[in-house]
Amino acid sequence: MAAALDTYLKWPTRKKAIVWVLCGLAVIVVYNFLGFQPRLKELRGLQDEYERLGKDLRENQAIADNLPLVKDEVRRLDAKLALALEKLPNSEEIPNLLRTVSDLGREAGLDFLLFKPGAPVPKQFYAEVPLELQVVGSYHDIAAFFDRVGKLPRIVTIQDLELGGAKAAPASSKLSAQTPAGMRLTASCKATTFKFLEPGEAPAEADKGKAGTAKKGGATP
Repeated sequence: MAAALDTYLKWPTRKKAIVWVLCGLAVIVVYNFLGFQPRLKELRGLQDEYERLGKDLRENQAIADNLPLVKDEVRRLDAKLALALEKLPNSEEIPNLLRTVSDLGREAGLDFLLFKPGAPVPKQFYAEVPLELQVVGSYHDIAAFFDRVGKLPRIVTIQDLELGGAKAAPASSKLSAQTPAGMRLTASCKATTFKFLEPGEAPAEADKGKAGTAKKGGATP
């Protein structure tokens, strides 16, 4: 050790300076790879995390600021949905609705030749319930019947209306005394009402329809 120190002391100043410079560079290189670069990488990761959290905070703040408006909109949509569902009877109410339609026809003075409810046709959250109607009565009574049906709280649409078969009312009938012409018309139409599908009811209806289609398909030669 002493010999090495003596040798070092005998070196010229230039050589000593070069050694110190090389030692300093070695220290810098080692520190850069073992200390500075890992710290720099960690710092950049923290900066990215900070920016991400800042972005999330701004987005959450924007959501929080709009939350009252969103809640108001949800309440309005719920109210509209409730109002719409009031016009869609469920399965248990359909017979009462059909009975009401029949009673309105009789109250209007009509005679029913055909009153045939069809199978429900499922859609998304509701099903169409078709009803084939054929009634006989005066034009005024038929119009009054359709007007009353249109004013029901439940939705009932009238389609494919056909009027014909005009005949003179019997002299003994009320119609002959009430109307100057004393004519009876036959009105044929398709009435459609709608029912609300309970959860799990729509797939059952759809499966039934598929099964019927498959059965028909199998019977075809």
